[in-house]
Amino acid sequence: MEFNIGPRMVKTGLAVALTLLVTGLFGLELELVAAIAAVLAMQPSIMRSFKYIKEVIISNSVGVAFALGGLLLLGNHPISVAAVVIISIAINIRLGLNKTVSLTVLTIVTIMLVSDGGINFIYIVERLSLVAIGVLSAFIVNVLVYPPDHQKILFSMIKNASEKTNFLLRVIPNQTMSVPQMKDEDKELEKMIQRTRDYYEIISDERNSLFIKKRPDFLRTIILYKHMIRVLRKKHTLIQQLENNFKNIENISSGKFHLIKKLVIEINAYSENVLLMYEDKIILDKDLQRETKVAMQVTINNIIDALQGSDFEKWTYVFPISNSIIELFYELDKLERLVRINEQRRNKS
Repeated sequence: MEFNIGPRMVKTGLAVALTLLVTGLFGLELELVAAIAAVLAMQPSIMRSFKYIKEVIISNSVGVAFALGGLLLLGNHPISVAAVVIISIAINIRLGLNKTVSLTVLTIVTIMLVSDGGINFIYIVERLSLVAIGVLSAFIVNVLVYPPDHQKILFSMIKNASEKTNFLLRVIPNQTMSVPQMKDEDKELEKMIQRTRDYYEIISDERNSLFIKKRPDFLRTIILYKHMIRVLRKKHTLIQQLENNFKNIENISSGKFHLIKKLVIEINAYSENVLLMYEDKIILDKDLQRETKVAMQVTINNIIDALQGSDFEKWTYVFPISNSIIELFYELDKLERLVRINEQRRNKS
């Protein structure tokens, strides 16, 4: 069992420590509330921290209004607190403030758990200060401690997922993997691609960040990574089509089987080379690469020509794979052009 302490864990701990120090400095009670707020407010990127604070202001305004209304009309009975929490959650979700629901509930409970001394302006300010200290502590720590290198992290995720697709595209045509193992590998790949897409959304949020030093380079990198993820998705589609149809093609037509097998090997090598070129690990000769792409196009055309006049059953097996290969080829061609443009810019600078 692996035991890893990542940067976000460290930042969350530091945010809690900072929160407790500040609440202790001001002599505020219920410092536990501020610590919980700090944990809830820790975000994976600086821009998401900004957005979170904006959402907190709106959602907590709703929460405070309902908490005060609930206290005046219903009192602080547990059922009254529950009713206010339910209504506030429904309104926040309706407003699209899903991420701050937990913090809003914390604010409502903190305000409605009024002591025998009653409620007054100072009481409200103190309770709101606890939440504010927690949220701001999380933001400060997120900005100053271990600022994440999103580009490096995302490319690492893309590379790992790409290596998995390359492996599967090598073993599927040779049929060297059992069906249960193949299904497990496919599920794992799907999760990897989804995590990569989710992380891309984080790095995409950073486009408007004030902390980006080389904005044009950053934006170009985002475009490149977007196309890399598209290629990953197309490769995954091809893998699924090969799983579903490859065995049937072998049974009905050995000629088409070998053509498709050859094409899968070629396009897989092309995909690996484009990524290696982006990493400056290899130099792809343009003319040689053009000849390779023309050869792949000829193979695709041969498959399509061979299907002319075939019965419907052959089309249902061969066409989905051929279509997936064509779509992947198209995305790889675009990605190669972008990588070459990026390479030219780096050489000039």
